[in-house]
Amino acid sequence: MSGVDLYFDYSCPWSYLALVRLQDVCERNRASLTLKPVSVATVLETENPARVNRRFAENPAKASWQRKDLQDWAVMWGLKIEFAANWPQNTEQAAAATLAAVEAGAGLAFSLGVFRAVFGNAQRGPADLTDTDLLGSVATDAGLDAAKITLAAGDAGNLAQVRTYSLELIERGGFGTPTMFVGDALFFGNDRVPLVEWTLGPMADDDFVLPGQHSQWK
Repeated sequence: MSGVDLYFDYSCPWSYLALVRLQDVCERNRASLTLKPVSVATVLETENPARVNRRFAENPAKASWQRKDLQDWAVMWGLKIEFAANWPQNTEQAAAATLAAVEAGAGLAFSLGVFRAVFGNAQRGPADLTDTDLLGSVATDAGLDAAKITLAAGDAGNLAQVRTYSLELIERGGFGTPTMFVGDALFFGNDRVPLVEWTLGPMADDDFVLPGQHSQWK
């Protein structure tokens, strides 16, 4: 079976878009999806320090286009993306909790829940990803043991693994999120998901599967 490694960060709305699309891509192409939560701040400190606290371009025209482009993708996929006052925020504890969710077999459900909390409820106020009550609530909704997940959020080993994934991304040639790998082939950005899907077919000795055709594999 072929597979996709996804390096993502909860402060990155493009990671949210990529994750939503990749779950369907992997289903259609019978591919595994490996979640590798990172601290994009760690990556940017190494690769592009100027972007640690400013994720949109400094050029106002480009920044305006980036915001519109992001919302166009969100509308296309039926998602809501709003930015709270505390964006971007520290996501390392949420990433650490994700490792426990993955181990428990509900990494995808938990990750999508965290993204919805960050970008789907901005009008209700900022979602603090260092708040264990919030992470516990997302865990419960994902069918997980909230106490175990919140404990994992502060676990030194989990936090170290998040940093390891962050440095691993850089070592593999990455420079931001979302970054996807199919084998050694690197794809950066939500808009590269179609290229990921195109690549999965040959990697698995399968024909390219168009959207809507995956029922034949069931």
